[in-house]
Formats: sequence, structure tokens, C-alpha cells
Amino acid sequence: MTPSDAAPDTKKAKRSALLEQANAAYDAGDHMRALSLFDEVIAAGIDSEIVYNNKGAALDALGMYERATESYRAAVRRAPRYELAWHNLGNCLYSRELYEDAADAYSKASSLNPSRLENLAGLANSYSKLGKARRAKAALRRLVEAGPSKSPVRLMAAEILLDLELSAEAAEMCLDHIRLQGESMRALSVLGTAYHEAGDYARAAQTFEKALTMSPNDKEMFNNLGYSLFCAGFLEPALSAFDKALAVDPGYKHAWYNKGYSLHGAERLSEALECYERALAIDPRDRVLWNNYGNALYNLGRFEESIPRFVEALRVDPDYEIAWNNIGNALEKLGMWTEAIPFHERSLEIRPDFDYALYAKGICLSMTGRPEEGYDLVLESITLNPDYDEAWKARSRIARQLGRWDEALSSIEESLAVNPGYADGWADRGDILSATGDMVGAEVSYRTALRHFPPMRNGSQGESAQLRRKAEVLMRLGRFEEAFYLLGDAMTARAYDPGIASEFIRGLRLTPSTPVPDGLQSAMERTDDPKVLLDYSELLLDRGKHDEALKVLEGLPKSGEHRDRVAYLEAMAYWRAGIPEDEVIELLSGLSCELSCKFRGELAEAHGDMAAAESEYSRLLESRPSDYQAAESLARVRLRLGDAKGALDAARTALGIDSSEPGAVALVKRANEALRRGGSEKAPEDKGEGAP
Repeated sequence: MTPSDAAPDTKKAKRSALLEQANAAYDAGDHMRALSLFDEVIAAGIDSEIVYNNKGAALDALGMYERATESYRAAVRRAPRYELAWHNLGNCLYSRELYEDAADAYSKASSLNPSRLENLAGLANSYSKLGKARRAKAALRRLVEAGPSKSPVRLMAAEILLDLELSAEAAEMCLDHIRLQGESMRALSVLGTAYHEAGDYARAAQTFEKALTMSPNDKEMFNNLGYSLFCAGFLEPALSAFDKALAVDPGYKHAWYNKGYSLHGAERLSEALECYERALAIDPRDRVLWNNYGNALYNLGRFEESIPRFVEALRVDPDYEIAWNNIGNALEKLGMWTEAIPFHERSLEIRPDFDYALYAKGICLSMTGRPEEGYDLVLESITLNPDYDEAWKARSRIARQLGRWDEALSSIEESLAVNPGYADGWADRGDILSATGDMVGAEVSYRTALRHFPPMRNGSQGESAQLRRKAEVLMRLGRFEEAFYLLGDAMTARAYDPGIASEFIRGLRLTPSTPVPDGLQSAMERTDDPKVLLDYSELLLDRGKHDEALKVLEGLPKSGEHRDRVAYLEAMAYWRAGIPEDEVIELLSGLSCELSCKFRGELAEAHGDMAAAESEYSRLLESRPSDYQAAESLARVRLRLGDAKGALDAARTALGIDSSEPGAVALVKRANEALRRGGSEKAPEDKGEGAP
């Protein structure tokens, strides 16, 4: 044999040896070396579908999915009937979340090789991810029909049905698998999950317990058991299950998270925070964890502290619309309505149909002098989610603000149709009926509200708000002693709550004959909350304790959001202490004209010049349409002038601005009674037979 005759065989042998080395490197798990060798094989002239498929597999193993896709496509271009390359292409596209293309690849592979069940499973999974339930179920039927009775195809089908949120069908498919092949950990896990997703939490828990008899130290099964028990309403057994999962693995994030979530749901918020912190120490890149941590702080009333946690969620995912909305919610609670709007708007940029953000932005607009726009947004929110009772309630409150009382009543009744046990909704219904003159209906609504307020358990922020609302309802019914007992007991029996203190003070201002208890003074000495201290100073002024009021006011900051109110109350204290009126007015000259207007109204009222007082309060309300105090003062003065209809209009305006103020409800009631008496607040003298 001549050298020229031997050369082709030698070259062929070298290429074959190179290919064998590449395949061996892949089989040994040395994917980078395999990739390099496959490139050498191609450069050496072996341009076959098998080489491109194998190169794709090496790229796939290295996580280089785009290049792997190109290599698999090169394989099927060279051999369009090469089923393995189509199958691998489908897997690679699925990993890249290109589900439409993946479905096409799996469909082609399945037509070439109907016996490879993974093709049908991949096809069903791809359709599931695309939300094409009908096509996914058709692929699953083919999968089950093609698979032998002793294969895991039914279990695979059950898992895909779970992804399609067809939990009942998933459970049925899983039971078929168990009937044919018996119970296994995987089968019981899928079955328990299917029961849980179907809302059958008790059966889910029983299934997970059965799985634990097979594997007593399975942390995932303990975690699943705990969550199902919590959803079934068994908190303590749920916490025990989470603790068992954590005993197996103290670094198991999901158990810490679910334990925190369960405690959160039970309003044991401080304990929930500890669990969220443990979970975040394990995985600080979990946006949901950061958001829930923020929610727990928010529910504790620690609104400022909640905001940085929502920001952390956004560091993980800047397009997390829930966190944007929650920052807006926290700012609302801080009274920063204007500042909250951009956060709700950012949330809606990401998800235009986000019903909660629409509702929240609507509330902000209504609170910043744009009630018509706010009303439209709340209405849009209700269109998207007609079962959201709070949105119906918001629509009712904005309708009141706009003077649409019939609409306000129908909206709150829609809220109560969604949630008949909604105590706050019944209280609002009572306010509306009171404002429209139906005092009998109002009393029935208030009494219904009292039946639905839940008992206090642990002093969470949500419960404190409910307690304050219950006290308001008691005051509306004239049961001041019960209201004071409720609020006073709350102030002494649990951690100091500024909202409860403010409500207590408001009640005392409505009942001048009730003495100020020592417990309130003690609470005021412990707090540094400027709003509460301002409320307290007004109470002291009402009771003629000018020096004590000045002492409280002197300790408050003279700048910031409370600057004007501090200055105004100081001026009132000086005036009531005997300083000449012109000097007091001079003190207010550097502040807003609205404050001067308000003070002149108070002066005119004190001098008995109700006409001048009405003029000042009318100007004030015209310049500040959302000023509750201006509307309330105007209603009070008009009653004294005998203008019952004008008083009712002003009192309704006050109620629309702040329905939580018992003073507005009392004024509406007085104005209605005056109208029934012919316009005067006092009952007319008996003029004999035929007199009304």
C-alpha cells in the first residue's frame, strides 16, 4: 500500500478517535472538554446531525442554552427526521421558557417517535405553561393511553394537571395511579397537593401524614402538612409540623416562611416577624418574603418601618407591582396622600388591571381634592373585582364626599352583600342613614355593627382599629360610658396605641361633663406622638386648662407637618388665658390665611356674632373643601342661626370628609331634628291646641 492510499483511512481513523474522545468526555461529565472536542470534530470535517446533537447536549449541560438551541437546530436541519434532536431541542426551548417553540419541537418529536412518552409529557407541559388547557389535556390523554399501566404516566399527568390548576382532575388521575401501582412518597405528595389546591385541607393533611409514615424525616412533607393544617384552621398543630421540618433542617427557608405566614394570618405578628427574619437570613433575594415582612410591620402600625422592606422587595424585582402598591399604602397611613399616588401609578404601569392599586389610587385622589377621578378609579377596581368589600365601601365614602347619598347607601349595601358580617360596613350604613334622616334605620345598623365586631385577642393594629370603630358606634348610640370603658381598658391593658388614645380624647371632647381620667394623663406623659398630643391639648383647652395645654404645646416641634396646628392651638391658649385678640391675631399673621380665618370665626362665635362666624367658616371651607373642622364649625354656627337646612348640608359635608368623626354624626342628627321642628334647634313653645 502506498502512502497516498493509506492517508484517507488514517484521517478517518483520527476523526473517529476524536469523536470517541468527545463522547467519552461528555459521559464522564467533563462537558467543557467535550465541547472543545466536538468543535475539533466538526472542524475536522465530520458534519453530521449526531455531532451537532451531542454538541448541543454539552452546551445544554453547561447552561449555554442559546448556543445549545442553535446546535440542535443544526442537527435537525441536517436530518429532519432525527427524533432525539427534536426532543432535546424541545427540552432546551422549555428551559428558556420559549414554550410555543418547545411545543412545536415536542410535537415533531412525538410524530416521529410516538413511543417516547417524554415527548408527550413535554408537549403537555408546554401547552400548560401557555395556558392552553384544551391542548394540554389532549396531550395528556395521549400520554396515558400510550403508557403501560405500570408506568408513572398517570402520576406525570397528575402533576401537569396541577400546573393547569385542575386540582380535582389531578387528584382523580393520582388515585388511578395509586390503584394501579400502590402508594409511594411521590404519589402521596402529589395527591396531598391536589387536595390542598382543591381546598380540601383536612384530606390534604391526612394524605401528608400518611406520606410521613413512609419517610418520618421528610422536611418537605412536614412543611406541606403544616400549611394544610393552617389552612384548615388548626394553628398549633400547624406550627408543630413546621417545627418538625426545622428540626430536620434548621436552614429550610420554606418552613420558616410558612410558619411566619401562619403566625401572620393568626395576627401573631411579632412572632411572624422573627420567622420572616430567619427565612431572609437564609435567602435575602426572596421578594415575597421581603413583602410579607413589610406587611407584618404595616399591620402592626409600624408604617415607616414597613417601607424599607417593600423597597428591598423591589431591589430583588423592580417590576414587583405589589411592593410598589404597598409603599403607597404605607404612605397613605402616614397621611401622605399626594406622595402615595406615584407608587400606585408605578404599580399600574406594570399591571394596568391591578384592582387593588386602582382602588388605592382612587382613595388618594379623593383625599387630595380630586374625588370625581378617584370615584372613576374605584369603580374600575370594582368592575375587575366585584367581590372586594373594601372597594364598595370606598365607593360609598367618595359618593358621600360628592354628596351622592343614595349612591353611597347602595354602595355600602353592595359591600354588605359581599360580606354580611362586615362590622365597619354596618357602621358606615348607620352614618349614611343618619345623614339622610333615617334615625331608626341608623340605630338598627349601629346595633348590627356591634354584633359583628370581633373580640380583642392580641392587640394587633387591625384589632385596635376595630376597637376604635366599635367605640365610635357606641358613642353614636349615646352609650358613652361603654365606649370610654372599652377605650380606657384597651389603653391600660395593652401596649399604648396612639389611635385608641385619640379616639378616647375625641369622646371626652363630645361629653364635657365626663372627667378626664388619670390614666389618660399618664399615657400622654409616655407618648411623643404629636397628633395625639395636639388632640390632648385641644381637650385641655375645652376644659379651660390653658396653662396645661400650653405646656404640652411648648414641647412640640414648631416645624413640619403639624406646624400650623401647633401655632393655632398656642394662639387659642393665649387668647383664652386673656391675651388681647389683636395680639393673638398678630401671632397668626405669619401662617396661612386659612388659620387666621378659622381663628376669626372662633372669635366671632365666642362674641355671639354667628353671622360673622358663618362668613369666616364659609370662606375657610371654600378655600379648603376637605377641611373637616371648617365644615363642622359651619354646621354648628348655622344651627345656632336657625338655618337647619344649611346646617344639614354642612354636617353632611363634614361626614363625607371624615365619616369616623362622631361629631359630624351628632350634628347631622341635631340638624335633622331641627328640620322636623321647623328649622329651629330648640323645641318651640307650646302654643296650645293645634301646635306641632
